[in-house]
Amino acid sequence: MSSAALTFAPDRALPNVAYRDPSFFEAEKGGIWHGDWVFVTTEDHVGAEGDQLPVIIGNQPVLLWRNQQGELAAMSNLCAHRGTQLVDRPSNAKRIQCPYHAWTYNDDGRLLSVPFAPNDAIDKAAHCLPKYRVESWHGLVFVSLNPDVEPLTERFAAIEPHVVAHGIDQMVHRSDQQDTQEWGCNWKLAIVNAMESYHLFQVHPKTLEPFTPTRDAYYITGSARATATGGKAENQDDYLLISLPPNFVGVFNSGGFYWQTAHPIGAERCTIRTGGAAASSPGGRTNDRFRRWTSRLASTAAAYSLPDFLPEDKAICERGQRGAIGDFEPGRLVPIERVVADFGHYLNWRINGIEPPAVHAEEIR
Repeated sequence: MSSAALTFAPDRALPNVAYRDPSFFEAEKGGIWHGDWVFVTTEDHVGAEGDQLPVIIGNQPVLLWRNQQGELAAMSNLCAHRGTQLVDRPSNAKRIQCPYHAWTYNDDGRLLSVPFAPNDAIDKAAHCLPKYRVESWHGLVFVSLNPDVEPLTERFAAIEPHVVAHGIDQMVHRSDQQDTQEWGCNWKLAIVNAMESYHLFQVHPKTLEPFTPTRDAYYITGSARATATGGKAENQDDYLLISLPPNFVGVFNSGGFYWQTAHPIGAERCTIRTGGAAASSPGGRTNDRFRRWTSRLASTAAAYSLPDFLPEDKAICERGQRGAIGDFEPGRLVPIERVVADFGHYLNWRINGIEPPAVHAEEIR
């Protein structure tokens, strides 16, 4: 596939080839998964000194580690000796010892010892674990394999005031109540579906539409870097939906924050992880359904249960993937889908190097 074939019009739907072609998927790895910020977890998942969390970003095994100084670090999760995976499950330790030949590293990735090797046989400084960029934004942790990526404060500057106004810093994240599923669709189908409210009346006529009507959704501000949209909700304050490309979408309602993230497995499969946070004392008015969701997030006694609209999203995204075997002339997006156009600009920016438009804002109704 030529670079020209990867370029598409952001004011139209993505072509089906973007959901099935392995060469498109390979282009995404370089420009997006190996070249940009990727959401990996919430800070509470690695909250204590020594906490370790193995993750995969693109094709790269990465270890997220809270060091003994309380700082987050991200480094290669492959031994510098023969490439064995070092940590394969969440754990807590001050050091890592490779399970193959016991090469040992400290929490800064420095090689400390090599069994049965003369002191001068291995240059320890040349065998440290490569380190990657890691930053936290309001309790959300992002990692980038690209050392030159812009800081998150710049990336999300346009939506920052709206997130703060919705009380994210007063909310408690709950990594122990997250859920992961595998969906039979391209990751872009899942994340675009999560960010737009146009489908609510058709896909969620009983679960979401009665409480967050499609007709009352609106655009606030955004660009290829991040977008904030909102909408009116029955018997509560307006909700705020944030889209953080490539793989994070979150929605704030009174007293709660529910999020969804997507990670590709291949061109036609992805993992979907959901989670959330809740204020210790939710304020404002809320209907019973939203109260039940946020109470599940806040409860330490009950296991987290997914909202009942997620199976409907899974079904429509997998139906979209089944349709991706054919080709069609991508249709023009309607105004309520402006967030999808922002995502199209993001893809052109990260894959084709096309500088995206400046931040756009609309008057809130």
